[in-house]
Amino acid sequence: MSTLPSQTHPQLSKSRFLNGLQCLKRLYLQTHHSDLADPVYPSLQAIFDSGTLVGELARERFPGGELVEEEYFEQEQAERTTRSLISAPSVPALYEPAFSFEGIRSRVDVLARTDNGEFDLIEVKSTTSVKKDVHIPDIAIQVYMTEGAGIPIRRAHLMHINRAYVYPGGDYDLEGLFTLADITDEVRLYMENELPGHLERMRESLRTTDTLGIETGRHCTVPYACSFIGHCHRNDPEYPVRELPNLRQPTRERLRELGIADIASVPSDFSGLSHLQRRVRDSVITGQPFVGSGLASKLREIAFPASFLDFETINPAIPMYAGTRPYQQIPFQWSLHVRDSDGGLKHSEFLHEGDGDPRERFITSLLAALPSEGSIVTYSSYERRIMKELAEAFPQHRGGLLSLTERVFDLLQPIRTEYYHPGFHGSFSIKSVTPELVPDLAYDDLEIREGIAASASYARLITYDTATSDRDRIREALLAYCARDTEAMVRVFEALVAISDEQ
Repeated sequence: MSTLPSQTHPQLSKSRFLNGLQCLKRLYLQTHHSDLADPVYPSLQAIFDSGTLVGELARERFPGGELVEEEYFEQEQAERTTRSLISAPSVPALYEPAFSFEGIRSRVDVLARTDNGEFDLIEVKSTTSVKKDVHIPDIAIQVYMTEGAGIPIRRAHLMHINRAYVYPGGDYDLEGLFTLADITDEVRLYMENELPGHLERMRESLRTTDTLGIETGRHCTVPYACSFIGHCHRNDPEYPVRELPNLRQPTRERLRELGIADIASVPSDFSGLSHLQRRVRDSVITGQPFVGSGLASKLREIAFPASFLDFETINPAIPMYAGTRPYQQIPFQWSLHVRDSDGGLKHSEFLHEGDGDPRERFITSLLAALPSEGSIVTYSSYERRIMKELAEAFPQHRGGLLSLTERVFDLLQPIRTEYYHPGFHGSFSIKSVTPELVPDLAYDDLEIREGIAASASYARLITYDTATSDRDRIREALLAYCARDTEAMVRVFEALVAISDEQ
């Protein structure tokens, strides 16, 4: 065992504690080697930004409070501000108060003063329910620290989004938008039975390098994707077994027990692989694509003119438009490449701008642009689902939208059932499929390269204080990204037709 210099209490925080519950190796790396963490990609930053917005609005459920404004790295000053506000009875609530106890430090979302001199602790989450395995430890460590710092806690609550809330427009009904769940009893039970042992193990793990030997597995992504996935998988084989599609945990464990880390090493008589997983294994071993006998017949189901269609949507935690719910998918952009039977191609597109609900113009522009006949080719069932939801929300367009859904051809399905290339690495996303089937077409030259980043960019586009020059750049980036998706679909289709013709 390699031991680090002795510390009475190696520095912890609430976030590090939660990281340690997921994986002690993650805790060690976060504490001692944070520079090895993966970059914060736009999609992850969008999640962080959404959580910040939810937290700020949730404070209004406890009006009149004071914000501890110091940054997270200004812990000592933040604690002094916190003590000053707690000692002022006229302050009914504290937002982001700072505490430290036994080498642990954290900030609390809301601390609400009660009539008897105690406080209620409120943790705000952008989830739509209480996730006990995650949220109870989260709140328990906060109560432990806060009471350790001398602040009596009466009740512990989790405040989360109420997905059934329908925004009527105007001011938000915060009691309707947020659900306040009292989980005090569960938190106290966790503090008594589980918290001490976890803290002891974490502190011990931070004093040694023993945890660096922890192998990768399901804990790398559950309950959250670890920020050190890239580092921990850096020595993986080219085709690790985790790339087998829909790999269940029991099968993963059996392979681990056999010492099998490479798909190519999976024995031919290994039981438990699905038909698709076995196809992936065989393709990796031979180094050749799998081409199913039904590929040509499935592609012939596409009728011309073929409309290759892609949507971009935003699903804000806090609903933006009257009549919508939290996390409801709101389409704001479409791209359409129409290909005739001779290969002729025509492109059209729509991107809503402005602060109003984009759906009405989205619908009318789409209905006007799509040909009255031929297949509507999408990649997954996503666009069909969005059109059905729009038909329910806008009954005046119900007939037209539902007639479109009857013409949808999901290009993803024949690829999943009739084609596989080792370069897919277990993924059938358009971003994984395109480089292998259309090597000269990529997304690397684009500012926006995936859907979550597109949603986050659209949020900036419609924000009133975004500079005009930034709006222009974002607009062009959004149009380029969505157009690339439908161009990729056309090119993938053409590549598959050529492959099927060779069979």
